[in-house]
Amino acid sequence: MYVVWTVDPDRCIAIHLNNNRYRAKSRYNSLHISRKTIDVATKLHEVGLIHSKRGFYDRAGYSRTCRIWPTQKLVEHFTKARFSVFDISSHEERESLILHDEQKKDVQYEDTSETRRMRKVLSDYNELLSRTHIDVAHLDHPYVVRADGKRTYIDQQHKFMYRVFNNSSWEEGGRFYGGWWELVSEHRRGIRINGERTIELDYRGLHVVFLYALKNINYYHELSSSDPYEVHIPETNDPKFARELAKRMMLSLVNATDERKVFKAVQQKTNQLGDCPSHMTLTFKLLRKILAQLRLKHPQIEEYFLSGAGTEMQFLDSQMTELIVKHFTAKGIPVLTVHDSYVIQERYRDELMDQMDIAWQEVTHLESEDFQIVHGGYVAPDHLVDHDAVYEKPVTGTAIKQIGYVEELYYGENFAEHYRIEAENEDEHLSQRYSDNLELFREWVERKMS
Repeated sequence: MYVVWTVDPDRCIAIHLNNNRYRAKSRYNSLHISRKTIDVATKLHEVGLIHSKRGFYDRAGYSRTCRIWPTQKLVEHFTKARFSVFDISSHEERESLILHDEQKKDVQYEDTSETRRMRKVLSDYNELLSRTHIDVAHLDHPYVVRADGKRTYIDQQHKFMYRVFNNSSWEEGGRFYGGWWELVSEHRRGIRINGERTIELDYRGLHVVFLYALKNINYYHELSSSDPYEVHIPETNDPKFARELAKRMMLSLVNATDERKVFKAVQQKTNQLGDCPSHMTLTFKLLRKILAQLRLKHPQIEEYFLSGAGTEMQFLDSQMTELIVKHFTAKGIPVLTVHDSYVIQERYRDELMDQMDIAWQEVTHLESEDFQIVHGGYVAPDHLVDHDAVYEKPVTGTAIKQIGYVEELYYGENFAEHYRIEAENEDEHLSQRYSDNLELFREWVERKMS
């Protein structure tokens, strides 16, 4: 509650009042928090230290946990605290390897040499992140308001990374979660790590390419004459939206096993983003046409459509992420992960591209071929350019795009745009909130290290 109050005094936190939600002996409860939490919260309310609003559950399945926030009496104690908010962090034994069953419930498990190995990678990574200042420099407030009206808070406490495996299997899922930067996509360009500007790189069309890799086909070399998500939708004259629609459907096709669920997922995602043209309605009939085009476009991997193979694809990209994280953590360089996308300080851009390519080759076992070399950098053929998110150079075995501004070695027709965005980045507003927080964090790290 103290941490939340320092970030946003008007924010409340939630606690469960159901005894069944507390499993003190679970590996997922490193502090062994018991149902006594309910008694503590009740007593705090009785003595006037917290306000509370009880939650509820209705027949429609909507529920809300109990919300609590400090009274002025408790705030007065907060203001007298002699420790830094940065001193409050995750418990050193907090579980970072989470195994879920088919209903997404936590599964208790016995450790093996492999789980201990994966946990060590995460432990080293989290230790590095704990002493790394990560923030969005231009924000005057420590939060981002999402499209649904909810806030994603940006602070130095929500940096603990963990991996989630699915269906009671260590070979499904495994993606990295936990960082607040996962939920601020439109502001990630403004992220600074230890005061330095960053860049974001991600793999292009990764899950489609993974499916081809299962057939021992390197899509980038053999079938890259067109964008993997490029389809023709007569109902719209917006090729960008058509591509996004096909991409959403393709990702759902791999994850789901039922056609109707795919269509509903695409509708829901589109409604959430609100990017559908006003004259267009996403009916099942229209979505079925798009599905038919994707089947024709990718006959080699059609067998994976509606197969539920998505968690297996996630496992593959999580393996690549682990290799990348392990490499940079060993060098004391923090890299932020967003599944198959990575944020790093600008000066490590080329090294990140190299490691992404190495990780791709190690996981897929596909041999690479060199692209044309120009001025010491690799440049992609024009047909590989992803015009929806400024395209950047791939290295050897895969295609990578840089999000944020145009890569220096490939201006193409975006010469002027490159300098416009570069100038915009150079003139980026640094909020007073950011500058103050960075200074306090640096002082804290210096005290801690001494």
